[in-house]
Amino acid sequence: MKERFGSFLANGDVANAFRFTEVEPALTQGREVTMDFHGVTNMTSSFGNALVATLMAHHPEDFSARVRFVNCDPLIRQMILSAIALGRREAAQHA
Repeated sequence: MKERFGSFLANGDVANAFRFTEVEPALTQGREVTMDFHGVTNMTSSFGNALVATLMAHHPEDFSARVRFVNCDPLIRQMILSAIALGRREAAQHA
């Protein structure tokens, strides 16, 4: 993630584009998606929600089975967990 977006993941529009053009197609093809956060020091809720919450809300089964997050420091881990929780709430509302 750092090599692609820098150490501070801030732009929700960029996260949406990444999810839509790369992550979702990989999941629909049955591939695993691993997001490596090595070197990422901060992330906005806009970025996390656009990428993680939306992915969880739209693809809950694929998300649980084939999306992995690695090398997350405690701050990034907490932001990802918050985004996952938001995505679960959104998925439940649409079920």
